[in-house]
Amino acid sequence: MRIEACVRLACIGAFLLAMVGQAQEVSNSSDSTPHIVQSTLIAPGNPPFELKAVLREGRDPTPTGHVEMLWMAPNRWRRTIESDDFSQTLIVNGDSTFEQDSTDYFPVGLSTLVTAMVDPKPIIDAHRPDEQLLTKANGASSESGMLCFGKDGKLCLSSPNGLTEIVGMPGHSVTFTNYEKFKEMRVARVLIDTVGVGESQTARVTELKELKNPDAALFSVPQPTPIEQRVRSVVLQEADFRSLALATPEIIWPQVLDGRTSGTASFYVSLDRTGRVREVLPVHTDNERSNDSARNQIMRWKFKPALENGVAVQAQSVLTFALNTRAFGPPDFLSDAEARKLASNIVEPMIPPGAAPSGTIYTLRAAVDADGNLIEVIPAEGIPGLFEPCYQALRQWRFRPIMENGQPRPYRAEIQFRVP
Repeated sequence: MRIEACVRLACIGAFLLAMVGQAQEVSNSSDSTPHIVQSTLIAPGNPPFELKAVLREGRDPTPTGHVEMLWMAPNRWRRTIESDDFSQTLIVNGDSTFEQDSTDYFPVGLSTLVTAMVDPKPIIDAHRPDEQLLTKANGASSESGMLCFGKDGKLCLSSPNGLTEIVGMPGHSVTFTNYEKFKEMRVARVLIDTVGVGESQTARVTELKELKNPDAALFSVPQPTPIEQRVRSVVLQEADFRSLALATPEIIWPQVLDGRTSGTASFYVSLDRTGRVREVLPVHTDNERSNDSARNQIMRWKFKPALENGVAVQAQSVLTFALNTRAFGPPDFLSDAEARKLASNIVEPMIPPGAAPSGTIYTLRAAVDADGNLIEVIPAEGIPGLFEPCYQALRQWRFRPIMENGQPRPYRAEIQFRVP
């Protein structure tokens, strides 16, 4: 057992989680322009519509928000978003726009889903040839729900939701499934934005119907909102994104206990309009137990605002790092005595009577990062039945990092517990 990287499960059911995970490595199309079945509801000339959707996080069935959109034409529509993280009222009427936001940051996953429900074009435009692409057009997905993975397309699974398509973008992907007809169009009624290693948000369209004779007052703009007060977002190349950084301290990788000790790690990073880091999510890492420590460090980076036409905007990019979990800190394990000197709130385990003879020693191996966080624990030596009480006791300890030349550094330690 171990303290793993803090990653939430991603999709609706284990099946979609497996689908998206395997899709990270494949693009079955030589066509640089993806084609998907999802229709563009907001295209000029399309019938007016009313759309309602429910938002959820990962597998949690509890709604985290709702979306409603009333659309008459590209220059006459209204959208409201009510969610735990962000709420918005947006009204477009001719050349006038009214936008009222609860905060100055529009979360990436929420923004992606709200857009994809009515217009897949931004997702398609953001797709890169090296990102996953599983669509009906490229033969990786079929109307029966069959999805085929791998470079040879021989690993196939069946989706219970019928036609299912996945389009990758830098750092995240969108799954379109549960297609149903609306007029002459086909619209996915379930959309999943998956970011990094399994983090996801789902939008389920609960109502989509033609909008007839709406109250004109719904599209009235009370006061136009200046463009500098509206929330907009751009995706930047890594070099351009890094050029905004005011300080990018070197990542102090924790000394993981097992798995690969070196390789690469990539994170999807999102800034608000002030340049503050708001989201850091793992995209790929050669040792996931280093994720939390790296994320915490990147969250402390400082950036200047990204500008588009002189106006501050949100900015996102994928940052890639060389991973070396032996670059910092002592080369060997600290002894029990050395580790205890760096610990506080030391709690000894509650070992059931008769579980082991008095005086028996049980040893755990622990990894502590440069912030003093316990990131991983594995058994080292002793009677297996003693692991759980010793582990639960160790979780309550509080650690300090080890100091080298005045700088905090990670370490590994062998910690011993003695049966009274």
